Amino acid sequence: MAKYEILYQRLRMAILRGEYAPNDRLPSENAVAIKYGVSRITSKRALNDLAAADLVYRVRGGGTYVKPHKSTTQRQILLVLPFPETTAFGDYQSGIRATLKDTTWKLKLMANEAFLQLDMSALSHQYAGIIYYPQNLATEMPVLMALHAQRLPLVVLDKRPSALAIPSVVSDNVAGGSSACDHLQALGHQRIAFLPATPFWQTFTGTVSDRFMGYFNELTLNKIDPSLPLRWAQALQACSDALQLQAYIQAQAITAIIAENDVIALRAMHQLQEVDPNVMQSLALIGFDNLPAAEKNKPALTTVVQDFANIGAKAVEALLDQINNPKRTFNDQTVVDIKLMVRASTEDVLR
Repeated sequence: MAKYEILYQRLRMAILRGEYAPNDRLPSENAVAIKYGVSRITSKRALNDLAAADLVYRVRGGGTYVKPHKSTTQRQILLVLPFPETTAFGDYQSGIRATLKDTTWKLKLMANEAFLQLDMSALSHQYAGIIYYPQNLATEMPVLMALHAQRLPLVVLDKRPSALAIPSVVSDNVAGGSSACDHLQALGHQRIAFLPATPFWQTFTGTVSDRFMGYFNELTLNKIDPSLPLRWAQALQACSDALQLQAYIQAQAITAIIAENDVIALRAMHQLQEVDPNVMQSLALIGFDNLPAAEKNKPALTTVVQDFANIGAKAVEALLDQINNPKRTFNDQTVVDIKLMVRASTEDVLR
């Protein structure tokens, strides 16, 4: 990111967070350059970008001022998560709290189950905006539609709500599947399967489908029937017990598996180890999410790491944009990079 872009983002967040009140005068180009240790050309370009983003206005000979935006006496943001009492399944909260630090904004947490019991029509009187993680997007879509119809500022985590004009923040799940597959192929694996718990092939949409497609895009199919990866996924998902799972893996000569997530990966590993304690010496396994149990497991699980804190920070940025600009439409999807955490479950496999 260029220096002017970094400076622009810092000034933008200062405005959105309320560090500068409406009609406050911003420091001059020269003062901004000195304060942030950049050239005057850099500070000028950053201020120009703020004006282009409709965050500030200029007075000839009088400087740059924060443009008045929607004022709200409600300073509470609601974060809806399936398991708000724990960060074990994704620490979005740290990024959100860091972004709101030293401001008058307050964050309240609530579980999806409790949220769905609320009177949707009263929410705008209690909250300035909502960050929402759908536990089941298909069944909760009508709720998102109802919130959107009220023009209540809303951001969706982890999933894109179809064509509904609501911004979302997600991990790059396609790149995650691709990175996992690339790593296994570099280790010499050819018969690599994808293990889902979700029947993603019913719609080919959502997080799990993206992970499968990333894996499929990367998989070298020179000597493999191109329909086989999907058949493997469907058959593995249908395995009802450890013996059936082990038998299918052996019958198909599968040497590596990418699981839908860490929970599925660890469950499969433990089931297979009950049948054969040495199974992980010949089967490589990768999960998603980097749960605490993944590192503590024996063998430690290789996994695709999501930057949950950054996702949370991007989500609150998108929400503040909506709160401050109620007449604009925000429906972009922000995609946050992933990384592969390599551990023993792939590195210690005998080939």
